[in-house]
Amino acid sequence: MANQQFRNSGKDSDFDLDEYIYEKSTESSQDIFPEDDIDYPKPTARRNVVAILIFTTIAGIWFFTGGPASFFIFDNNNEGVDIQVGDPIENVFQIPQAPVPPPPPVSGEISTGYLDYLQQINEQFPNQFSSSAIQGLYNGGVPIEYLLVLENGGFLDDFSYSGIIGLFNGGVPVEYLEQMNGAGYLDDFSYSAIIGLYNGGVPITYLDLMNEAGYLDDFSYSGVIGLFNGGVPTTYLDQMNNARYLNEFSYSGIIGLYNGGVTLDYLNQMSSAGYVDEFSYSGIIGLFNSGVTINYLNELNTAGFLDTFSYSGIIGLYSSDVPVEFLKILDDRSLLVDMSYSDVIQAYNADN
Repeated sequence: MANQQFRNSGKDSDFDLDEYIYEKSTESSQDIFPEDDIDYPKPTARRNVVAILIFTTIAGIWFFTGGPASFFIFDNNNEGVDIQVGDPIENVFQIPQAPVPPPPPVSGEISTGYLDYLQQINEQFPNQFSSSAIQGLYNGGVPIEYLLVLENGGFLDDFSYSGIIGLFNGGVPVEYLEQMNGAGYLDDFSYSAIIGLYNGGVPITYLDLMNEAGYLDDFSYSGVIGLFNGGVPTTYLDQMNNARYLNEFSYSGIIGLYNGGVTLDYLNQMSSAGYVDEFSYSGIIGLFNSGVTINYLNELNTAGFLDTFSYSGIIGLYSSDVPVEFLKILDDRSLLVDMSYSDVIQAYNADN
């Protein structure tokens, strides 16, 4: 597909998950040493006296100097100076967070003992599972009934035993597997993806919409979950694709831009001016929602100050009506290099 850089493979190949689950299921509990066994150093009279002296000395300094502020701010007469500095403008817009797949499955409970479980497995599924698989299923809390349901649905051979453990503990019903299979998606996603899609509330109809629009192969399953829960319609993906921005942003960026209300017109202006690659998607959202114009960015860029400040700094300067000419004055006097954007705002407000 065109945008394969956004897609995770449907098959998990990063590590041996079967071996990992087997190792986890056979780990022994670690002994916890009682607190009484720890040889803590015993307090002495000398240490107590030293501690008291240190405490009283600090308290005396605190009292006579007037508190912590006097350590940092003095005027020429050594009197405290109250300086009002505007708070830095950060997090102008809350970026919507893409939902993530559920946490790793937790062990269930099986009422029968392991020997009975082993016997039932051998009777119901002769030569189907290895001894490590059986032990993994038992420790994973997978009941025989769930295995029978998978077998009756024709899905027992479609998943490894670690996949079965994950599906069971992830609460994935066989009905969802049947829907995935009927729609032709069962082979397109790993079992961890199926768990994520189900628990992320992604319906088959949304997968159909993504597939029909040609975007199902452009995003990882976590991306599909995020786009669905972020409320991003396929029509917005069409607009982004037609404007050639689909490859410019990650799925979390697309979610943020959509929910941040950033218009395609603003993106087009940013792109024409060459600023799309200069800012992160959160920066673009912040600039747009703060009303920062392309003209102001152009002035900063022409004067060579675009890279001097972060996007939050640019928002702060623009929102405080600091003209680019004032930045030039500071730069000509070699003052700008040592000033933060909040310092610049304070200096500008002091003379205006």
